[in-house]
Amino acid sequence: MKFGLFYEMQGAADRSDAELYQEHLDQFCLADELGYDCLWLAELHFQRAYSILPAPLLLAAAASQVTKRIRLGMGISVLPINQPLRLAEELATLDILSGGRVDWGIGRGHPMTGIYDHFNIDIDQSKALFREHLDIIRLAWTEEEFSFNGKFNSIDRVRVVPKPVQKPTLPTFVSAFSPDTFDLAGEYGFNLFLPAQVLPLEQLKQAVGGYKAALAKYQRDASKFRLPVLLPVYIDSDGDRARRDVEKAMMSYYDIIGVMMGEMMGRLQEKHAQFPDSYKGYLQLGELTKDLNYDFVCRELAIFGSPEEAIERITRLRDEVGLQDIILWTNVGAMPHDKVSNSMRLFADKVMPHFT
Repeated sequence: MKFGLFYEMQGAADRSDAELYQEHLDQFCLADELGYDCLWLAELHFQRAYSILPAPLLLAAAASQVTKRIRLGMGISVLPINQPLRLAEELATLDILSGGRVDWGIGRGHPMTGIYDHFNIDIDQSKALFREHLDIIRLAWTEEEFSFNGKFNSIDRVRVVPKPVQKPTLPTFVSAFSPDTFDLAGEYGFNLFLPAQVLPLEQLKQAVGGYKAALAKYQRDASKFRLPVLLPVYIDSDGDRARRDVEKAMMSYYDIIGVMMGEMMGRLQEKHAQFPDSYKGYLQLGELTKDLNYDFVCRELAIFGSPEEAIERITRLRDEVGLQDIILWTNVGAMPHDKVSNSMRLFADKVMPHFT
């Protein structure tokens, strides 16, 4: 099994942004030493309580210079709001700086933070923008010179340099938990990045099955594709202490989602806009977080406890769901650096050897 780490970098009342960035770089170095597979860095904007990480490529570039072997994942690049030629250049540069260690996660991002309003992008066009920008980036990496005439972009004989180290393109992961995006992943032949911190076990099983069905629809061999699943994971030698330590931080994440969902719906109502069908999953997310309790989180959405309890839960996920690739979200809610580091070490020392 593979075990990576996810970073969203929530703001903290007791530490400055500069302190948080340094803590993260220290954790990246530790992850590299401990043998974790990949660092996945989110792209999130305009909400400090949720994240202070709007430029993951810059942080990944810094990480590339203080780590040696761990892969650097974009979790995710928000394609509709990014200029595709510029993003292609920057990702290729990062791949060179890291010696070919970049994994590229893509998606349309969280509309809850107001990204479409503030970047002046029509949310109803986000799906079409996603596809067009994706196609341009892939051409930029594989063609010496190309032209492109689309709905949103007109490009005449451009030569994009540099090219990525990894050929023909960067390993690509689509972030999704909706059937239409599973189909897109199957169509393009992409891996799937599955955010399971909002998916109870039965829905997680359905999502894994939906992705595999999409691969089969396009006659693709599922064994050749990766399906990393994001889960909040925090462990301590004392399982009860682990659950107590992380409770406030974890629930703050769901609380801020509820606040942002309310703000998003208010913006939509002000504009008399119809919520896009392809984002209906976020309405379900709002329902999930509305009456969420911590016991349910511990039972269905996260792995909090002792190393032995973590082994038991991961074994179940492997055997019942078929998971072979787990992304640990250990630094939830700006947890104290020493506690996050302790959990990372314990997991690497006590849990990973059972599965690798």
